[in-house]
Amino acid sequence: MNGRSSPLGWLRKRWRDWRTWRRLAREAHPRKILELTREIREMAEVAAQVCPREEAVQTRIQSIQAEMDRLAGLAGRPEFRRLPAGKRILLRQGLLQSRDQLLESMQSAPSPTRLLQ
Repeated sequence: MNGRSSPLGWLRKRWRDWRTWRRLAREAHPRKILELTREIREMAEVAAQVCPREEAVQTRIQSIQAEMDRLAGLAGRPEFRRLPAGKRILLRQGLLQSRDQLLESMQSAPSPTRLLQ
């Protein structure tokens, strides 16, 4: 068809795009954001116990905890629902990256004892 896709192909692509967007929007629902902030907050609490007692590391962990507390407060407010889904999706992606970085930091932390459990 002269290099153009068929109307059915166009419709299928639109349908896939719309389904992907809806899935991302569901994942970026304020309730899901709250769950993710709580998870990261709990991970930061564990990291504070596992990671070295260096001041810079502990300061960073405290900063993460404070930021998660602040974000949880914002996500619980009705105004948060009025944020465009695109912004909430970006926020969720940033939180997922932060969670992954925190997990890597915890895994790379030295063992608190020399004995293997």
